[in-house]
Amino acid sequence: MKRLFVALTSLWLCVTFTFLFSSFSLAQLNSNNNSEASETNQGLHSPDGNAPNDIPIVKTSSIRKSSTQADPPPTTTISEVNVYAKPELNMQPTSSDIDSVYGIPMNVMDTPRTVTPVNKTLMYASGVNALGGMMNPMALLTVNPTTFGSVMDFMTDAPYILGTQAVPYVNGIELSLTNIMMGNAGLPWNWNMIESFDLLEGPANAVFGQTQGSNGTINYVTKQPYFDKFRGYVYDTTGMYENYIWGLDVGGPINDKLAYRFSYMGTESGSWWQYVHNNEQDFYAALSAKPIENYTADWYFNMEFADASPLGYSGMNRPSNELFQNGLYYTGFLPPSQINSFPPTFPNGMPIPYNQFPGVGLEPVNRRAMLIPPNASQTGYQGMTQLIQRAHIAEGFDIVNNTLVWYTRHRAIQPSYFYDEVVMGDYEVDNRTEIRLQFDTPVGGGSGRKTHWGKKEEKEPEEGLSFSHYVDTGFEWHYQRNVDYVSTSFLNIPNEFDIMNENPLLWDARLTPAWQALVAQQVEVPVPGMPGYYYEPGNGITGTTDSQYWAFAPFMQWNIQFHPKVSLLAGARATTYIVDAVTPPGTPADQFAQFRTTSLAPLFNISPVYRPFPWMTAYFNFNWLYSTAAADMGGFAPVFTENNMRLLDQYMEGGLKFNLFHNKLYLTAAGIRIRLEEGYVALPPVDTHMTAFRFNLNYQPTRHFWARAGFAYMRGTSNFNNLPFGPPETQSYSTGYAFRHNLPLDDAGMFGFGYAPGIWPWAAFPEVVANAMVSYKFDNGFGITISGTWMDATPIFWNYTAWIPAQDYANIQLFYSSKNWELNLYFWNFFNSHYWIPYAAAAGVSPDSGSNSDWVVPGQAFWIQATVAYKF
Repeated sequence: MKRLFVALTSLWLCVTFTFLFSSFSLAQLNSNNNSEASETNQGLHSPDGNAPNDIPIVKTSSIRKSSTQADPPPTTTISEVNVYAKPELNMQPTSSDIDSVYGIPMNVMDTPRTVTPVNKTLMYASGVNALGGMMNPMALLTVNPTTFGSVMDFMTDAPYILGTQAVPYVNGIELSLTNIMMGNAGLPWNWNMIESFDLLEGPANAVFGQTQGSNGTINYVTKQPYFDKFRGYVYDTTGMYENYIWGLDVGGPINDKLAYRFSYMGTESGSWWQYVHNNEQDFYAALSAKPIENYTADWYFNMEFADASPLGYSGMNRPSNELFQNGLYYTGFLPPSQINSFPPTFPNGMPIPYNQFPGVGLEPVNRRAMLIPPNASQTGYQGMTQLIQRAHIAEGFDIVNNTLVWYTRHRAIQPSYFYDEVVMGDYEVDNRTEIRLQFDTPVGGGSGRKTHWGKKEEKEPEEGLSFSHYVDTGFEWHYQRNVDYVSTSFLNIPNEFDIMNENPLLWDARLTPAWQALVAQQVEVPVPGMPGYYYEPGNGITGTTDSQYWAFAPFMQWNIQFHPKVSLLAGARATTYIVDAVTPPGTPADQFAQFRTTSLAPLFNISPVYRPFPWMTAYFNFNWLYSTAAADMGGFAPVFTENNMRLLDQYMEGGLKFNLFHNKLYLTAAGIRIRLEEGYVALPPVDTHMTAFRFNLNYQPTRHFWARAGFAYMRGTSNFNNLPFGPPETQSYSTGYAFRHNLPLDDAGMFGFGYAPGIWPWAAFPEVVANAMVSYKFDNGFGITISGTWMDATPIFWNYTAWIPAQDYANIQLFYSSKNWELNLYFWNFFNSHYWIPYAAAAGVSPDSGSNSDWVVPGQAFWIQATVAYKF
């Protein structure tokens, strides 16, 4: 903690020193928004280290458009494809328009939400993709204090925002083949196709829509073709602990109306964590075309093949204060014949106290040891294709059509848990058509004033008022097919194994008589055609299904500017679900179940915005929507009820934004209040609440230097008063407590026996997080980036009997860039801090939070990674 306190203090002093002695005065603040754009782009360095005359210029589109003004108005005009714009070299969030928040391209100063754009520079500096296809669990904490990874991020397609996994979008289309509550996307995420992404606190807008409930969203922008000239690069990344990543990226114009991009990444990596590995091959292609005037088409294709043993659904078992404070692990284990769920027993049925386990005691822990046997695996493939078409019909009138197809087929098994999953070939098809209108309506003044379509040019003031409108309206339909087999009933055994002394091949629930009895009773049913894999037909939320559903949604998002200082954004959407879910093939006849329904899920948002000065924005935002629960990989389970189709997601945010000193200093402060319902089958939902305050600073005074820092306070609670039980916990006390009081391990079952209904603060979730990142690049191409994160102490169990101490994490990146070469040397966890990664559902908004007492995952020790790239 002292090391990071010193590091963070030094970073803040560096920012303050540079700010105080930079050559601009307070008087410049008032002239900030009257300055021309030329100063914004002057000499700022490229995100990928290229010189200003060698910047890849991609086709501009509504996904993300370069903006050189402090607060440009949105426009519906489609830009020319063959364009040589000034290079976008600014690290400030205000430098680029985004449409991830409201579907309408807007500058962040005009956007009444907290949004964090993450470009390539921040991606690589944070190390979000340092592990290849797997998401680096702690990386984004150095970028945004409310956005942290977790154990489950190795298997998810999105980080966690304000305690829940974010809902992922790809170029504006929701990715529904995933499970937000369980943190499961099946296969490692393919970072090879990603150009940038936007992190957003709170739910999605009326244009994008949202199926599953969450406290945040993420919109990925995929790589775009180059239209200025052919360019490419090859790279190789090598790191400690068998970390090997390599790739190729090329693209350029085919002619003046057609351009392409192709990217490949290979990963063959072991891991610091025992028995964790990832072998992955990723292919991505993109084509952009403008065959006729006022029409563009962008096509994207991605394919991924993976063979991995991810760090998910397991970790280091038997967490205790001895482990966190003294690095000591409780040992001892039972033979497979005595292992049982809820809890292990003697032949007479009496529970076996932990202190009677053979070999029980304490010994120094090996932090690399995980409860992951060598035969744990996750294999499969998935792919995506997307077509985005844009037509400029007339001034102020555009049509955009966005179609996404996503497919995944994979299987995974974690024998020690026991958890397995077989996805037989799930797919989704989504199509959205948008009509974008921009016009001005006169109010008062002379009789000759008429409605003006399109972007209105600045001219002499007129009599009366003029309201500016930007409307995005249309229709979206979605079809999804899921056939997923999942086993989760034998989860309550991890603490009965010993990761320090026991043979890892014995960490297999299938070797126990208790498991074999479940198979004989057809509680566990063999998956057809998959020897060694089992499932339960009716295991509910995040479980087994043979599901198909349609969704139809009209929507409208309207931005009205009443005055240069006052505007209002409002949106609405109504999604109709038509669902048919049954138990999958192979299910015994007496366990057949079916869920059919037609359900309506409304969404509404409204946001007033006030800009008393050109450099200041005050705003308030309110979102209200119904979300749904989900089966294993999205879709719906055959044992669902109507309660699972209407889960409330309510979000309020108020904040201030400041854009000062000619776009050099950007500050945000926001207060957030969220209400999110968590679904259970045949029971009332758990009502969860999140109260948060966050502050962010972005500072870039010169082309050499940029810095960012953040602070977040986040407190979550879960209300179990309407349920017959309290928070779920597979073991209702720490392993140390069981040792001292002659109690059995894994006592509690799945539904929190021993915990009473009530309002419970979230466990294993840091309430206070602070971060900072600074970077300096010299004229000779060398540079350095330093980043650090601090988290306060947090209880690991719902009853607060064990605590993870306050912890820190810091990185250093040394880099060099020239016209043809790029070198990066990373020192991850530079101070070799002994930190612990938050669990996926630690926030308490998932039944999986019950596993907090069964495992925790140590953060990776100090390690070095280097990348060499040749650009041509």
